[in-house]
This record gives sequence, structure tokens and C-alpha cells, in this order.
Amino acid sequence: MTTSDIVRIARQRAGITQQQLADRSGHPRETIARWETGAREPSLATLKALVAACDLDLVIHLVQRDASLDGLVADQLALTPTARLGRLMPAATKDETLRALRWLADARTAAIVIGGVAAVLQGGPQQPAAGQVEFVSGDPYAMEAEMRDAGLIPSDTAERWADIDRRAPWTLPDGGTVSLASNVPGTGDYPDLRRSARTVQLDDGTGVQVAHPRDLLRMADASPRESERARVPGLRALLSHPLDREARA
Repeated sequence: MTTSDIVRIARQRAGITQQQLADRSGHPRETIARWETGAREPSLATLKALVAACDLDLVIHLVQRDASLDGLVADQLALTPTARLGRLMPAATKDETLRALRWLADARTAAIVIGGVAAVLQGGPQQPAAGQVEFVSGDPYAMEAEMRDAGLIPSDTAERWADIDRRAPWTLPDGGTVSLASNVPGTGDYPDLRRSARTVQLDDGTGVQVAHPRDLLRMADASPRESERARVPGLRALLSHPLDREARA
């Protein structure tokens, strides 16, 4: 992960524009933009001040480097997105996950995949906590109506009624689960994520909209769920990998 990632993640977690960060920090907006694109790099002191202007703290500590994550990311990036799922999931779970992804890709209502499945599709090295495909929608009410009309069955779980980091799982008639997410910490849900969303092509040509790894990292870092926070090291390794940086250029 680069300084440009840190500046953008902090600003987006704060829900402010580049101009607002410029006003808070005293730096010109053009300089903020150059830091976010990586054209220039702020000093460590400036970086900490920028993060503080977003009402966050930049915590730096030394840990033993886990080089194995770099190798796992390289292995994942060498595969197709579909093969990446197959490498980290049992065959039956992978098939249900692909079925759920194809359903979302064909849905009339806009959706962006988040969570562990979105990370794996882009080269993340860690197995998703569950096979269900988590997503945010451009119109949650229209999406729920569409799922109901298509015969998907809602599951009554505690996460469905949570005030923060809500998840509403729905099961497809022929297997597979999609989970509508809302009030996700660290992000402004669909309107926020669509700006950097990527299209991932499955082996059958289906194009799936997924949240950018940088956005997945800020969601995981802010999440109250341990399963989400456990993905932070793998996402950092993905963002630091040359092949991923090349894809983002």
C-alpha cells in the first residue's frame, strides 16, 4: 500500500472531498490530487497531518514481515478470477458463489460486490469467511423487490436488523446466497463505491462490478466484524503488488 492509498482511504473514510481536505489541512486541492494519484509523495509528518484532518490517526508500528502473503497474491494474480475462487473454495461452494455472482450481474438493479468474494476475484489471498456474495445496491428497495420477484428467499438473521454494517441474506432457488449490505462502516455505500468500482470478467464472459481493493481495505479496517478485519493484511499485500498497481494505472 502506498502513501497515495493512505491519503485517499483517509479522505473517503471521512466522507469529504479533495477540496474539503485541502481546506482542513491548508494544502492546495491540486496538491491533494497529486498525492492521491501518486504523482507526488507527502512527508511522513504531512501524511500524519492529512490523516488527522480526516479525524483519524495514522498508527505506525513494526511487525514481522509475512512474505508468504506476497507469494500468495502473486499466485492468485496469475489465475483468472474464476480460478481464483476455485483455488480458495471447495468446488460446491465455488459453484454456488459463481451462480450468485451471475445473478447479480444480470439483475436490473445496480449492484457492486464487496467483502471476501470481491477481494478474491481481484487477487486477494485469503479465503472468504462464507460463500455468500455480499453487495451494495444503487437502490436497495428496488433490489429487494427484484429478488422477491425472482423467487429468492430471505433469511431472518440478526445481521439483517443491525443498525450498522447490516447484511440481509437471500438464497437463490437453485443454490447460492447473495447478501445485501447497507450502512457499511468506512464507506458511503453504493454512491461512494461506484466511482472506483472495477468490472471483473468471469470465465463465461459475465462482467461483475466489484469494489476496488483500496475501498475493500477501508471497509475492512473500519469494520466491527473480526472476519472483516482479518482481511486487512491480505488486502494490503494485494495493493502493494506490482501487478495490481499496474492494473490500477
